[in-house]
Amino acid sequence: MTTTADLAARLRAMPDDELERLVVARRLPAAVLADSGPQHASDFFDLAEALRTDDAVDAALEHLPRATLLALRDGAADPDALTPAVALGLADDAGAVDDAVAARLAASPEVTALRTGGTEQPRPAASAPETADTDTATATATATDPTRARATGAERAFATMTVLAELLRAVDAGEVRELVKGGIGTPLARTLGERVGAEPEVVPDRLALLGRTGLADAGEGRWSVTDDGHSWLRAAWPERWVDLATRWWRSLDPAVHDVLAAADDDLRDLVSVGRWAFPAGARWLDAVLLDVGGTAEVLGTAVDGRVTPTGRAVLDGDVAAATADLPPTVEGVYLQHDLTVIAPGPLSPADDEALRSVADLEAPGLAARYRVSEDSVRRALRAGATRDDLLALLDRLSATDVPQPLRYLVDQVAARDGGIVVDVDPTGTGARVVGTPDQLDLVGVDAELRQLGWDRVDLTTLATAHPPHVVHAALEEQRYPAVLTAAARPVTQDAPPVRRRAAGRTPEQAARALVERLRLTTERGEAEPEQEWLGRQIDLAVRGKTPIRLTVRMPDGSERPFSIVPTSVAAGRVRGRDTAVDVERTLPLSLVVAVDSEA
Repeated sequence: MTTTADLAARLRAMPDDELERLVVARRLPAAVLADSGPQHASDFFDLAEALRTDDAVDAALEHLPRATLLALRDGAADPDALTPAVALGLADDAGAVDDAVAARLAASPEVTALRTGGTEQPRPAASAPETADTDTATATATATDPTRARATGAERAFATMTVLAELLRAVDAGEVRELVKGGIGTPLARTLGERVGAEPEVVPDRLALLGRTGLADAGEGRWSVTDDGHSWLRAAWPERWVDLATRWWRSLDPAVHDVLAAADDDLRDLVSVGRWAFPAGARWLDAVLLDVGGTAEVLGTAVDGRVTPTGRAVLDGDVAAATADLPPTVEGVYLQHDLTVIAPGPLSPADDEALRSVADLEAPGLAARYRVSEDSVRRALRAGATRDDLLALLDRLSATDVPQPLRYLVDQVAARDGGIVVDVDPTGTGARVVGTPDQLDLVGVDAELRQLGWDRVDLTTLATAHPPHVVHAALEEQRYPAVLTAAARPVTQDAPPVRRRAAGRTPEQAARALVERLRLTTERGEAEPEQEWLGRQIDLAVRGKTPIRLTVRMPDGSERPFSIVPTSVAAGRVRGRDTAVDVERTLPLSLVVAVDSEA
């Protein structure tokens, strides 16, 4: 058995990095890790007491595998089985189990019911075939048909990636904000569901998946796309699938990985496997495993509770396997006379991005539908594209000729809204304005624009020494249909700097701050550090009424042990009952050189 004093001594002797890992792994309450407050740990004894509370011990036992629980309960036949418990401070290197841990083990029905050797089956026996219902039979047929399972998995993966991509675009447009109490509201979920082609109740889960995989960040209530999220949107479909699945896989708790390894790619009844692998972990692990099974289905790595061959390859980073199962991208789209655009299959991310520059997505999916409108054409023109650029883009993407109504729409909007193009001068020192001769005649004689100092290069080109964005603003102010090319736009920040609240500390940062504070507390103090440490050990024994052995330096320089049950520490003296001769003793604290527990 070990006590609070023993644990405090072990914690004090640990290297800083090892102690920080222990504190993080034990998931202590924030009040214990805080710099101040009634519950904060001010020294190693406080930390040891916090680690030995019933809640803290139970939380640690919940994350231990069955072999380690058996080793703690019955003694370690295999020293390696006890390693996880030692790393969590539940036992010392010699295998001595903390008495608080032993008490919680004895109080846990899940642990006391374990049979030595762990011969129980990890999952219940399968149902007899005659009792299986129609759904089970269908699931079995799918699971036993690899081709069908792979096709189903790829279809689900594509549908999920489509929803996630549209959500990322909505996030990038600043449309996703959380409520003060957390999460998104029902109206926003409904709006996003209509935009991405998903049920409103699915949207929060998909947003959570984006956050968990690091593709988006909730921040201070307004979601934003991370750099990894932008890269993911630019990647091809197979790379998207592999990246998404592996990010999710890496985000899982190590205990979940152990359960999945025991399940051997059979995700049916994962809860039973989890309770077998981590007998004390039902409180936190059951819900996590149910979520894991559902997410694996959503990501297309598992079908009807079984990981597919392609799903396993995708989780292992095999892009070729993902490419083989996902539907191939199409090279062209169908431009309709009613200004709709039909993609008969998935477009490559580059083609999809190009088409979105001139059209709005109406129906995402395997066969997506877009629509070209006056607003979408005007948006493309104001983004810097010219009439010829738009027609060339549509001609490149179209599997047939560009319909006459679509050409007419582009010509009409360009003539009205994009007839004048402002670009940077080839020398990079000024602006060049391109338009029709009639338009430039009006611009050149406009008295409100005379200060720009025009130079007529030719019939369709004006030049000025002023920056392009200044020229563009002046033309718009006078209501000329001018657009500024992308190359001429001034470099600006993606978003204005905002004042943010200080972010909370990560568990690693809180643990590091705690260890640094405890080291400083130990080193400073009115008494010598070692005397203060010995005094705290004795004070702990007084509160626990536990016997200790004091080694006292005698006047002749020799050292003598006394076994006592201390009753008080005051005025620099230790008082207690000597268990060897049954008398009360008072010993000077300054002469105590060592304290050992006899519990």
